[in-house]
Amino acid sequence: MSRQRRLYLENVNEAHEKGRIGDEVLKSFYEKLPNLERAVTAVEDASGLAYPTIVFDPSLSIIKYPSATFSSTVIYASTQIRKLDGSYQLCVNVSLPFLLYAKESTLKACIAHEFLHYVFITIALSNKAFAVLSGERLDTPEVHMAFDDAHIAAPEEWLKSKELVDLIKATFNPVIADKELEADIKSNWIDRSLPVRQISGEESKTSIPILEVPKIPLDGNIIQRSKVKR
Repeated sequence: MSRQRRLYLENVNEAHEKGRIGDEVLKSFYEKLPNLERAVTAVEDASGLAYPTIVFDPSLSIIKYPSATFSSTVIYASTQIRKLDGSYQLCVNVSLPFLLYAKESTLKACIAHEFLHYVFITIALSNKAFAVLSGERLDTPEVHMAFDDAHIAAPEEWLKSKELVDLIKATFNPVIADKELEADIKSNWIDRSLPVRQISGEESKTSIPILEVPKIPLDGNIIQRSKVKR
C-alpha cells in the first residue's frame, strides 16, 4: 500500500503471482504510476480535496448489452463501493490496460471525471438518496451513457482549473473515444489473451450494501461544501 493507503496495488501483484500477467506488464505498471500521481495531484490542486483510494483492476472489463446485439463498451475506470481490508470504501477503480496505454492527458481527464462521480456519489450517500444511484436497468449503450452523464458533479463547481475542466469536456463526448487507445489495447492486451472480464450493465453500477452504508466513510469536506453550494 502506498502513501496514506491511497493506491491499492494488491490485485495487480496477485495477478502477476498467479501468472495472469507477465513480468513486463508488471514492470510497465510500476513505471506508469508517476503519470497517475501527476493526474491525481492535478485534481487535488484544482479541487482542494483529497482523492479517494484508487484500486487497480488487472482485467479489462467489457460490458455486453443484452438489448443491443453486437454492442459492447470497454470500462477504463469507474467509481465503486469496494470491500478493502475488511471494510467497505467508496473508491475509484482503474483498469490496468488503460493505465498502460492511455496518453497522459487522457489519463488525467479520466481521473478527474471519476473524481466528479466520487463527489456525486458521496453527496448521494450522505443524503441517503439510494434510489438516485440505482436508477433504471442499463440494457443499452445509450441508457448507460445517459446514466453516467446524470450521475456526476458539475466540473465547474468542483474544479477551479479551467484547463482541467476543458480537458474533461474535450475527452468525454460523452465517453472516451480514442481510436489509438482502442487499437493499442486490442493489440497489446486483448490479442495477447491477457485478462478480460465480460460484465453486464447492471454489474457496472455502484453496488450499495444497504446494511453497510452507515459504515462507509465519507469525505466530510465534500458534504460540507455541497451544503454551501445549495
